[in-house]
Parts: sequence; C-alpha cells; structure tokens
Amino acid sequence: MQARSSGAVPLLMVECSSERELRGIARYDETLITPDAGLQDLMPDGSLALTVDPHKGKRYQGIVALDGVDLSESLSNYFVMSEQLGTRFWLKADGHRARGLLLQQLPAAQITDPEERDASWEHVITLASTLTAEEMLGLDNQTILHRLYHEDPVRLFDAQPICFRCSCSRERSANALVSLGLEDAQQLVIEHNGSIEIDCQFCNERYLFDATDVAQLFAGGGVDSPSDTRH
Repeated sequence: MQARSSGAVPLLMVECSSERELRGIARYDETLITPDAGLQDLMPDGSLALTVDPHKGKRYQGIVALDGVDLSESLSNYFVMSEQLGTRFWLKADGHRARGLLLQQLPAAQITDPEERDASWEHVITLASTLTAEEMLGLDNQTILHRLYHEDPVRLFDAQPICFRCSCSRERSANALVSLGLEDAQQLVIEHNGSIEIDCQFCNERYLFDATDVAQLFAGGGVDSPSDTRH
C-alpha cells in the first residue's frame, strides 16, 4: 500500500507478504505537522495505491484519491470504488501503539437473500462503529468481540505472529546498478570518491560497491560479497 501527497507527509508505504512479514516507511516534514492536523491537512491532493503481487497470476494495482477524513475511511472508499465486497476499516493509534479492525462482507453465496444480506452487514457495521479509541487500544481482542457481538456467534481464531523483514539485498542493489549501464556506474564511482553507497530506507542497511565490484558485476562475476580492495 502506498499513499502519496504534496503536503507535510508526501509518502506512506507499507508492504506485507503472505507470511505476515512487514516493512514500511513514512516521509514527513515535522515542521509542518501540528497536533490537530487531520489526513487532509497532512496529505492534500493525495492518492492511494494498493498493489497485489501474487506468486501465481498477474500483478494488480488499484489507485483512488486519498479523500477520506482519515486513513481508515480512505481505505474503505478504495474497496467501494473497486466494486469488491463491502469492507470497512477502523484504525487507531496513540503514539505508542496502533490497532485496527477490518470487517468484510460475506460473498453473496453465503447469504442469498439481498435484504437479509444488507441487514446483516448493517448490523455488524453499526455495532463496530460504537467502538471507541480507548477500547480499541486498551482491550484485548476477545473482550472487544464480546462487547460488540455477544449476541452473535463469533469464532476467534488463534493469533498469528507478524514480524519486520526487509526484502533488500546486495543482489537487488547490484541489479539497480546494472540497469544504469557500465559507463554510468563507473562515473558514479568516480563522483562518489571511489565507491557507490546504496542505502535501504526501510531497514538502513548499506551496500557499498567500489570500482572492482562494478567491473566484476558487469563481467558477470556475481555480487556475493564486497571486493577485497575495500577498507
């Protein structure tokens, strides 16, 4: 997911794999952020892009305007615009922690009667909308579900761990150099006092390539390790 704007927060980006591995980044100008600023103050004229890149099948991307009062409304609007199943988000944060709730409507095959299906969806949405920020941030999942849906059959699945993992690597950085071409890569080495430094903005890992590395790379020698000439 990627949100871009011309405001104090020009970029929000997060990636998530099917193995629940996450990485994200936020770029912002702290001098332009006020305590009471909302999404439209921070990210005016923004756009929201969601990209799905499956292991099998075609890559898909949908882009909509970032026009909600907050990020949760903008995400909900994305699903409305993309004509998928009814979907609503609630996101809360207090500077120390963040939690969210996602509700998605069952496919029509599960509830075939249109009126019953709409009534069921309205029921769960109305109850979820009563959840306060204090409750979402302070209560455990089981308590929240019981408070909201104690009159409905609810199944709570086991919690699944998530972790930070960056997909950057020396090989991917080397491929970026190859895309520049040999002459441009060699020129960068000269301009940067003998070595090219590529920094990953997600995890702060640094990858250095000197003239020997560049020559080896374009000669097909691989990128397994830095050259022995680096000190």
